[in-house]
Amino acid sequence: MNYCKKQPCPNCPYRKDAPLAHWSIEEFKDLISNEKSQFGAVYDCHKKDKTRCTGWLIMQRDNNYPSINLRLSLIKNQVPSEELDALNSPVPMYETIEEMAKANYPKQFKKLWQPRTH
Repeated sequence: MNYCKKQPCPNCPYRKDAPLAHWSIEEFKDLISNEKSQFGAVYDCHKKDKTRCTGWLIMQRDNNYPSINLRLSLIKNQVPSEELDALNSPVPMYETIEEMAKANYPKQFKKLWQPRTH
């Protein structure tokens, strides 16, 4: 069994072309909360096929794996770095969880992470 798919699913919320508000606002709040924790969480694919969410893994990889729980999971499952390096998306993805949350629920996440002005 693979740890994850090679590309995010077509309706993965990390993809900019995925349907908006397809996932509940609570799921986005959970992502934001766990993103702030150094321990984080490990997110499975929404298809419940016992693989990790590839969109989430790409974002974690691009941010140098900040989640301690993810690092432990990668070690426990002996995931080769080559497998993670090969992950890609056929379309643009959100750069941050905050950007993804705002795109899906602009009114509810309006006040989050306002751009800095000097």
